[in-house]
Amino acid sequence: MADEVFKLSVAEIVDLVRKSNELGIQSGLPSSKPGIMDRAERQNWAYEEEPTQGGKNGLKRIYTLPSYVVEELREKGLLHLLGTPSTARQGASAKPHRSFPKTPARTGGGIPEFMRPMVAEYDDWAAEQGTDSIVPVRYHTNVFGSAGNGYAFGEELRTEAMWFRSSFFDVLGVKPAHCFCTRVKGDSMYPTLTDRGTVLWQMTSRYTGEGIYLFRQVDELRIKRLQQINGHTFRIISDNANKDIYPTTDLDLREMQDYEFEVYGRYLWDCSIKP
Repeated sequence: MADEVFKLSVAEIVDLVRKSNELGIQSGLPSSKPGIMDRAERQNWAYEEEPTQGGKNGLKRIYTLPSYVVEELREKGLLHLLGTPSTARQGASAKPHRSFPKTPARTGGGIPEFMRPMVAEYDDWAAEQGTDSIVPVRYHTNVFGSAGNGYAFGEELRTEAMWFRSSFFDVLGVKPAHCFCTRVKGDSMYPTLTDRGTVLWQMTSRYTGEGIYLFRQVDELRIKRLQQINGHTFRIISDNANKDIYPTTDLDLREMQDYEFEVYGRYLWDCSIKP
């Protein structure tokens, strides 16, 4: 069964999808020729070229259906629509071809065939991995430092663990016990930080040089780049280039009470889903 090879043209795949729809079963394959060719390109299906009338450059592609596609059709009871398995088709100068993907597979576009064993064996592989080399850091999941115009925090902390390799902290030169994570709210620090991303902070109550800090200004928890102008003035900078919305401002601590400004952390690392 595993050695079955099915080779179909785009028109034959369209016909297969049409027949499966008539049976009331979704094949999982695109129903149009452009859709099939796009899927084949993204998932890097192997194909041969055969002479034909009217095809591009007088050739048409005959795709070898990947094993995971065949297996899915088998599970849905549609294998009979593929006809008889074959190892070759009749056709002059048919030549195998396998191109490397020009672009990464899109999210949800399927897992590359050679990676599927990694998915199938993941649980066993994961169970074999040691945990001696990883350490947890406190992740305050409901704390959003504002990379916008300020965020007031008045909830009870919800803390989970975020795991890192211990060697990561060796490189940074800090102890994991002296670190914590929060989330980002807003885009004033874009592109450095992204809205709803996660930031790893080194605990500090002091300004230790120009950089990105998590700090409280009166009742607002903020994430900004701080630059000390003199002994009592900080320049508060947003990395976002739109200064009409996020202007650079100066904060004179002489105009504030001591309890109205507190530094909590200095930026170490971040992760996010980039737009």
